[in-house]
Amino acid sequence: MYDSILASKKYTCMGDVRVYHVAVGMLRRGESLVLVQQQGHNDPQPYWALPGGVVESGELLDEALRREVQEETGIRVSAVGPLAYVTQVNRPQQAAQSLIFVFEVTVWQGDMRPNDPDGEVLQVALVPLAEALVLLAEIPFPTMREPLLAYLRGDSGPGQAWFYREE
Repeated sequence: MYDSILASKKYTCMGDVRVYHVAVGMLRRGESLVLVQQQGHNDPQPYWALPGGVVESGELLDEALRREVQEETGIRVSAVGPLAYVTQVNRPQQAAQSLIFVFEVTVWQGDMRPNDPDGEVLQVALVPLAEALVLLAEIPFPTMREPLLAYLRGDSGPGQAWFYREE
């Protein structure tokens, strides 16, 4: 996801720094999570993650979340729930930073099937939480992996902010 974000032109400028806003959905059904297996153009191998992506110009976060979830999973989000956590990733060498907003999704329906226009989503699945934790531990990006696992394990509460500077 992050390599794709840096390659995209979906950002706002603050001085000489490109700022990317990313909306991510945590869709639960009982003790299971909806995950997508994805592989970006620069990713050496596929990995499992939550559905989401870059907010486009003119979109609100909830609109981007609904669009991205539907594109990546085929699922229609009816209600965006509370903010689970937010992550800021500063990349001074690329003159860029990302603000990633991860929301609980409280109401959703539809048949799961990838329909990703970027072609990065390989499959979508409803995965039991114990198995999801194992799959998500393989995310190659600490800035994605660490906050997500801490939240799902209950080591951090709702609304937590995570800050990273990639050197």
